[in-house]
Amino acid sequence: MGRRTDMSLMFMLFALSGAVLVLGGGSYALRRLLAGDGERVPVAEGPGPVPQVESVAQVGGYVPAPREPGGLPPALCAGVRELVAVGRTAEAVGMVREYAHVDEDRARRIVEGLGVDGGVRES
Repeated sequence: MGRRTDMSLMFMLFALSGAVLVLGGGSYALRRLLAGDGERVPVAEGPGPVPQVESVAQVGGYVPAPREPGGLPPALCAGVRELVAVGRTAEAVGMVREYAHVDEDRARRIVEGLGVDGGVRES
């Protein structure tokens, strides 16, 4: 039993002396690096400036979809106004919904906000 204890003690001493050697070497290297022996360590350059890319209009997500400058086409606006005037609002909403690819609630708001000038005002 004494021999087994001696081997464990020797192994612990060997591991301890290895740890001291590693810590001492690291301390020496750090001290030399901080002292700055006049030598500069070469540093790799970065990738450089990021090239400017022309932005592309996004559709969907949280970005609003692009709209036509004048709103709905004049012929569609005239047809929607005529349908609303004769009481066929559901058909007018269906026309706007099909053209603008929007849901029924939004199409109804567009029909309600359709001005005399043909522009679209959503409420």
